[in-house]
Amino acid sequence: MKRTRRRGWSKSIGERGHRVRLYEARPRGPIMRSIWVNGKEDRKSLGHRDREAATRYAYELLSDLAATDRAAAEESLTLGMLQDLYLESPQHRAKKERTQKHDERKLKRVVAFLGASRNVTSLSESDVRRFALARKGADDQLEHVFAERAVSDRTVEADLKLLVGALNWAMRERGSSGRRLLKENPLYGVRLPKEQNPKRPVMTHDTYKKLVKVAPRVHQLLKLALVLAEGTGRRLSAWRNLRWDDVDFQAKAIRWRAEFDKKGYEQVVPMSESVVRALREARKVQAAIGGSPVFPSLKDPTKPCDRYLLDRWLRRAFELAELTSPRGGLWHSLRRKWVTERKGYPIRDVAAAGGWRDERTMLTSYQQVDAETVKQVVLHPTQRLSGTRKLATQLTTGSG
Repeated sequence: MKRTRRRGWSKSIGERGHRVRLYEARPRGPIMRSIWVNGKEDRKSLGHRDREAATRYAYELLSDLAATDRAAAEESLTLGMLQDLYLESPQHRAKKERTQKHDERKLKRVVAFLGASRNVTSLSESDVRRFALARKGADDQLEHVFAERAVSDRTVEADLKLLVGALNWAMRERGSSGRRLLKENPLYGVRLPKEQNPKRPVMTHDTYKKLVKVAPRVHQLLKLALVLAEGTGRRLSAWRNLRWDDVDFQAKAIRWRAEFDKKGYEQVVPMSESVVRALREARKVQAAIGGSPVFPSLKDPTKPCDRYLLDRWLRRAFELAELTSPRGGLWHSLRRKWVTERKGYPIRDVAAAGGWRDERTMLTSYQQVDAETVKQVVLHPTQRLSGTRKLATQLTTGSG
């Protein structure tokens, strides 16, 4: 006898062109909402099973969709509407949860200053200047918007870049009526504030060796962290979340998971001998196998160590080594060390080994000018490749 599948609760609200469907995808599961935009279905979990609350939400959403279509037709899209639409968009929701939260704060900060009821098409370069001056000046009259200290040009640029990104998204996005939300970006061509002298410290090999020496006095995991950060060139989030089944001692390689990479980039990359030795010693001490973390939390060994605790440990190591902690990046100074020492190798290969998807970012924000390489360029221009490779080896091993 054929079993009939029980269908869950569902409800459609609205008419063709503006319709929201609510339904239960599975028994005892959260209610889903579905709308059609540009001929494509957009589904989202409401995170609860309250049918009355879901119905109220659907009517509010219908009202917003209708207002968006009217705004597109009348070219009256407001910043508040742009903010809400962008934060609900698949483009924003596809980002990692932590990135979503950061971006949401940035966008809401700009919109709060410029005014949620402000027509998007009225934005101009003067608005960018006003925001930058207020953000950097920490004006007392703007405490309700900026409850923080004055910030740098780089921070202001990050806020405004998100607004520009949302405007570019609105140019590509269409409402349910088929009209584009925005015909053109009113801030196209407007120059955003730029940090003139960004702080991008590079750790020297001598400093690294001193920190490794005092690391066991802080915590044994700190020494392992320093060796992995210096030997792999990876971000803190990548090596902090390593698990033992990501480490292949036989092949001498590490699998870097996409879920812990800023750009969602998964790779298998060879390990240096120093990294292999450090990991072997750590596994022996921890007696760990399988999916347990390489850097276990002190409170819950099944979870990775807290990133802020690792920061505190590194600052403590600087104190014990009687060194000044760098401003503008702690663990990132090791990443810059790694990539700066590898000048002369093909850029694409260095980027792949260190986990960069964007070679331009690697060159502009990480690889730094150093005196020895400049000297090689001036004195031995015909030996640029072999000379810089030899230099990289010397810096890495600490010889010469």
